[in-house]
Amino acid sequence: MSERPPDNGTARHSASDSSDEGLRMSPAAARRFARRNLHRTSATPDLVTSLVRPPSPEAFYVAPGVHARRRPPPRLSASAAYSSDLIPLRPPVAAAGSDRRSGPLAPPHPSSLDIPARHGGTAIFDLYSLTYVVDPDPCLVCPICHDPLVDPVTTPCDHTFCYRCLRRSIASSPSGTTCPIDRDPFSWLDCFTAARLVRTQLNALIVRCPHSGRGCPRELRREVVERHVTTECRYRDFACPDAACTGRVRNKGDTCPHAETNCSFCDSKVQGAEVDVHLLTCPKAKARCQGCWQLICRSQLDAHRTLECDGVEIACPHQDVGCPARALRGDMGAHARMCSFHPDTPPGIIIRAQRELLQSHDDLSAELRDLRARQTETDARIDELMAAQRSVDPIVHDNRTMQDLDAGFEEVHQNLTQLEARQSMWTMNQVMPIREEVTELRNNINMIRMHVNWLLNRSREEGRIRAANNTASSVSIRRDSSGDGGPALPERRRSSATDMDLPRL
Repeated sequence: MSERPPDNGTARHSASDSSDEGLRMSPAAARRFARRNLHRTSATPDLVTSLVRPPSPEAFYVAPGVHARRRPPPRLSASAAYSSDLIPLRPPVAAAGSDRRSGPLAPPHPSSLDIPARHGGTAIFDLYSLTYVVDPDPCLVCPICHDPLVDPVTTPCDHTFCYRCLRRSIASSPSGTTCPIDRDPFSWLDCFTAARLVRTQLNALIVRCPHSGRGCPRELRREVVERHVTTECRYRDFACPDAACTGRVRNKGDTCPHAETNCSFCDSKVQGAEVDVHLLTCPKAKARCQGCWQLICRSQLDAHRTLECDGVEIACPHQDVGCPARALRGDMGAHARMCSFHPDTPPGIIIRAQRELLQSHDDLSAELRDLRARQTETDARIDELMAAQRSVDPIVHDNRTMQDLDAGFEEVHQNLTQLEARQSMWTMNQVMPIREEVTELRNNINMIRMHVNWLLNRSREEGRIRAANNTASSVSIRRDSSGDGGPALPERRRSSATDMDLPRL
């Protein structure tokens, strides 16, 4: 907390005046002024809220109604506000003056993330505990902590707070995400970093070195105090109490903290003096998620933001069928159940049928364009071929005549071949019966020749037999005539040649 001497006169004078009069206020007067503003019916104008930057298009879409509204109904809940403002059914056309937001653009200082000490928070330079040389302008004071703003963030209702103060207020508020001053519901994605002029004025505030209690007399601008404390100030550390150790320590103690010890999360070997610094990068230590303000294991932080974080804006589950709505993951369930593009609702069925018809129309249009392009290309090629044909027409005519003659010769050759084949077949069909008859005649002639030969052989044999018989008869006659005149044997009758068995044909 800042150390400021009380100024009763200024407090009495400022308690009844508005902050936009530019008068200096003591911390006590600022607290009373903040409590009084809780009952005001309009936003408090001051230097910070009057320098709101113009909107610029960002990665996430938020309906223009969020920034245009001034005072919603008193009983409007945060979920109702998201349903009516953060989830538009028809997105606007992106332009230079769009009201799309993605939350504060400037990355916060590590001390604004409120890291607990057990996860390395003590190793982070704390901008919230600086001591200011003079009382700052009340217009630059946070309405929650009543200290000069650190990482100032402006709400849609034109109130500006410290980054850490506003996130703590949102996390602890039982009424949801509402402005701590006028209870106006808003979304964290609607908030934005304060104007550059405001941040420049805050960085120009003069503060004392945090090591002033150790003897450092330096007073410097707030924007350079961290560099001075961490690298330049000669009072930032002490010699190790162990005479044999050459290390330096940030705080005095009776024992040497440079002995190696195990990290309580990942069991890595680190020096005792560097445990807090190690915890800021330890994969198993917890880090602050800037979306939902929860402490998440550092190694799982990316997966948490991708799959689980309720503070990240996501698209509607029915985006593939045309729903353009985007909302926080924590509020997307209510929208998904009431979404007009839900496939189980009558509007969803009609919308899907319309999208199918439009898709079919687009496909047919694309096919028609393709066919037209092909037709145009074909016509161009035909024109080119016709132009080329006109230039080489005589040669083409001669070539065509030669081709016709070749085709005629080929046809004549084929006809001759066919005629020869037919003639050969006809000749074969005519000659085959004649050949068979000739063969039969040859067989008959051979048979007759065999019979003739047999007859000739038989006649020769009979001639020999007859000659032999005649010889024997003459011999016997002579014997009878010359002998005693014995009885003569009767002559055997011989069968005629015609009575002998002849082979039949």
